[in-house]
Amino acid sequence: MNQRITSTQNPKIKQLRKIFNDKNSEFFIVEGYHLVEEVLKENLVIELYELDSKTAKYENSIIVSDNVLKAITKTKTPEGVVALCRKKSNTSELGNRVVFLDNVQDPGNVGTIIRAAKSFNFDTVVSNVNFYNDKIVRSSQGALFTVNLVNYAYDNLHSVLKKYKQNGFKIYCTSLSKNSVPINKISFENEKIVIIFGNEGSGASETSIKIADKLVYVPIDFESLNVAVCAGIVLYEANKKAK
Repeated sequence: MNQRITSTQNPKIKQLRKIFNDKNSEFFIVEGYHLVEEVLKENLVIELYELDSKTAKYENSIIVSDNVLKAITKTKTPEGVVALCRKKSNTSELGNRVVFLDNVQDPGNVGTIIRAAKSFNFDTVVSNVNFYNDKIVRSSQGALFTVNLVNYAYDNLHSVLKKYKQNGFKIYCTSLSKNSVPINKISFENEKIVIIFGNEGSGASETSIKIADKLVYVPIDFESLNVAVCAGIVLYEANKKAK
């Protein structure tokens, strides 16, 4: 028989609410059936919480009342299922095909870029933000759980990029500099590559621009592109050229 919780003062529920606000926790929370199915595939689930109904979808889930479900979710209209998960371990320190985020801050952009990275065969995403922010988790649509995630402190940007260079990676940086080359003119022949995408407002930093082997841009008939849209185009081109 499934355990039932009807009080928001239950110790398990209090713990879940703490995890929501603790970016340093070894655990994270996902909401909704699609994301729950994705974390189940990756064996990251510790406990499942389902809204009280006639039949439970998941075996051994904890059944909760409506007020409890609302207390452990951040979406306005929760779907009815929440999973407590452990953060995944990286399988590689550096990766081979790397998306590097130079201070990209918007969670929706970060999650969408992770989704593009997975779609176009990039195995690693490097960022200075908390990957397990609930908006990043949602916007990645499960891709977050299937790629290597590497965090860095922004003060260490140069040393992190230098490490990639010392390990034989060719570094490309998106930039509107006069020295930039259209993305469709790049061959992407090197097996180990890093592609840098800069901050939404200020673009790539001078550090990234100076250390890059080549600067690239997406030719458009407008002022600029959203960084996630730009990333989708660049990663698509890089994947196409690598085949």
